[in-house]
Amino acid sequence: MKKGQGTLNGFLDQGCAIKGDVVFSDLLRVHGQVSGKVSSEHELLVGEGGVVEGEIIVGRLVVAGTVKGIVRVKESLMIHGTGRVLAEVFAPTLIVDEGGVLDGVVHMARCDNPSEPPT
Repeated sequence: MKKGQGTLNGFLDQGCAIKGDVVFSDLLRVHGQVSGKVSSEHELLVGEGGVVEGEIIVGRLVVAGTVKGIVRVKESLMIHGTGRVLAEVFAPTLIVDEGGVLDGVVHMARCDNPSEPPT
């Protein structure tokens, strides 16, 4: 795949943790723990066992682990059967597989600038 089209740009494995702001391009896979602000125009994938707590501002978010906090996505949020999202969510498209958990408030308006909530 070409850069900007989902190329894996970063990977945080189980047993690893980051506290603070994370900015990335392309695709970041998290199987460890992140606490803080996560930002990208591209895709964040939270794998099984992965935990992200804080503010997430991304183009696309795929969750098979756990996400807590505020989620702002420009394109779509997908929650797999093992995924849990406990958050205030701003997303124009939401997909929840059977078994997936979404607990919080959902705002489904198009958000061209995900760093700002839709009006």
